[in-house]
Amino acid sequence: MRDSTAPVSLIVPCRNGQRTLGEALETVFAQTVPPFEVLLIDDGSQDRSVAIARSFGPQVRVLRNPSRGPGAARRLGVSQARGQFIAFVDADDWLDPTKHERQLRVLESSDTYTLVHTDSLIVQEDGSSPPRRTDVGRLAVGRCTQVIFERNPVCGASTMLRRCVALELGNYDAEVFGTEDYAMSLVASTRCTFVHLPEPLYRVRRHAHNLTNRRAHMAYHHWLAQEKFRQRCPESFAQLPAETISQYMIEPVLRTVTEAYWRRESTGYRQLLRLAVSLSPDDPRVRMLWQRRRRPLWSLRLWDRVQAMWTQPAQETHLRQSV
Repeated sequence: MRDSTAPVSLIVPCRNGQRTLGEALETVFAQTVPPFEVLLIDDGSQDRSVAIARSFGPQVRVLRNPSRGPGAARRLGVSQARGQFIAFVDADDWLDPTKHERQLRVLESSDTYTLVHTDSLIVQEDGSSPPRRTDVGRLAVGRCTQVIFERNPVCGASTMLRRCVALELGNYDAEVFGTEDYAMSLVASTRCTFVHLPEPLYRVRRHAHNLTNRRAHMAYHHWLAQEKFRQRCPESFAQLPAETISQYMIEPVLRTVTEAYWRRESTGYRQLLRLAVSLSPDDPRVRMLWQRRRRPLWSLRLWDRVQAMWTQPAQETHLRQSV
């Protein structure tokens, strides 16, 4: 592998990332084969993110994407990129120094329609658990539409592919908020050969503000990625077994909306409930939730706290009496 700058456009979606962005960019420029350019897609940041990005010099281009979400950010980055290859790092993650070199070695010796992805290392920011390596990416090799539909095993931010291929596939979907990489993997699986590098070359930082913590929101957009795949690739969707559609497209919505209700998770709940009703109006779980839809979740959270206050003294009294 040559040691000059590679024709890679590195895209960084960012919203209020000043706390971690500097570290992410340092790992970008520490690559054994540095990128041709870095595109910081600013999604309406109110902090010093843009200033931090510009402090790295003219090789970082800042593009504005006012509060449109990560899907729109990736789409804008790909459309404006000038490199031959596309890669990513989120503003709160970081890269192994050899990531680009390893992926380029595969891409430059492979068919045009090749997508290379890697394992990842999950790091809890608060140190509540040791770093955990993911290895489900090993399932996504070759042509693997059903595996991707069922398991979503690809670390989307770890992928690298040719820009012309990303554009031919329709680019990242701006309407899919938080699962745009899953949507791209689904479409790419109909055209591309997936190559998996088993090393954890991408590092994911887990913290309280991760989008993945909004489970009702993510469940809706996971379904939306699958639905858009059905619309865009009807022949490939039709080849999926009926039990796969039921188990991995419909049941997750019904299960998550029920869990969201009992967690009193308001973000994305009503949108997910309306979807659940449209998918399975006769399901008893859904019918129960729909009947209770006029009860705001904030009032249920308040009621839960009141009940807890009543229950705790009674439990303490029972313990004293039993002693």
